[in-house]
Amino acid sequence: MNIALLLLAAFGVASAYAWRMQLVRRRTIARLDGAMYETAGYPAVDEPTAAQRVAGFPPRYRALVFGAAAVSALILRFVVTLPTPVAVAVASLLGVFGHIVEATIAERRVQRIEMQLTEALDLMVASLRAGASLLASFEVALLETRAPLKAYLAEVVGRVRLGDDPREAIGALVSAVPLDSFRLFAMSLSVNWEVGGSLATTLATVGRTVRDRIEIARRVRTQGIEANVSVGLVMLIAYLLAFLMWKTSPDRMEAFVKSAVGTDLVAFVIGLQAAGLVWMTRLSRGDF
Repeated sequence: MNIALLLLAAFGVASAYAWRMQLVRRRTIARLDGAMYETAGYPAVDEPTAAQRVAGFPPRYRALVFGAAAVSALILRFVVTLPTPVAVAVASLLGVFGHIVEATIAERRVQRIEMQLTEALDLMVASLRAGASLLASFEVALLETRAPLKAYLAEVVGRVRLGDDPREAIGALVSAVPLDSFRLFAMSLSVNWEVGGSLATTLATVGRTVRDRIEIARRVRTQGIEANVSVGLVMLIAYLLAFLMWKTSPDRMEAFVKSAVGTDLVAFVIGLQAAGLVWMTRLSRGDF
């Protein structure tokens, strides 16, 4: 029971710390966006306006993962009748696996929409250099873009056609897709509208910058694959050794696991595995 309480406390502290870091990051980005919009001469758009009908991107399902982990803990405790510390530890490990899968899916969606943004920027640059207006270049990109970026570009084009300020429509796009690449895109447009210059050259530079960011992120993930595979193999070896010990001497293994010390040690080891997975995941993903 003490190990279970310790694991719950550690999980709560880690969750609070992660939530705090995300809150600080969102507030910092909001301040930067506000300064950018004030420099451009129009009010900041912190949240999607009523005219914005598209949902935020990427969709996240963290609450579903934590709920599934809590349900699995109850099932393991009252249906499978595992000891409370072991049930909590196994549920924590399953929750970490679920979080990794959910974060990986969201990361792939981010990569896809960023690649679509670079392709849309290339189309806009070609249209602008051919003499088209900004709205016409957006329409050209809209015709060639697929989901998920297509819905957001359609929202921008629709708002501009209805008479909204293009800068406000771009600001709403950043609110719906709070990614650094889209923020760079909006900032470049706002600076160009403020000081003038060649918009095609500016957007071409933005496209190259976004591509460089995507390439660096891919290299970081590639370097982290080896470490992730090593961690997974070590975890599998631990369970394989436990299985071999149980096959060799099942009576002693069952007596050890059912004892108070054995239960606490098993729960503690599984909790350390969950913490190690979280740590390795954070190290293998770069933020810039």
